[in-house]
Amino acid sequence: MDFKTTYPDFAPIKQHIHRAQVERSVYLGHLIAGFIASVARGIGKLADSMGRGPAAERDRRAVEADAFLKRSVPRY
Repeated sequence: MDFKTTYPDFAPIKQHIHRAQVERSVYLGHLIAGFIASVARGIGKLADSMGRGPAAERDRRAVEADAFLKRSVPRY
């Protein structure tokens, strides 16, 4: 069965229908790729923040241990 026998009312606009399906496929492809990129960026930022945690804790303890630095760093 071809398009003309299956959908005889839409045979004159077959090319428009096909182009719309292709455009929709491209849009969905971009949408999925953007979602995957966003998730990858989020996981990367999470990994970076987890990696900086011990270093930030060491810096905080160094400031607490040094009396001069303790006075120069404002408390929030």
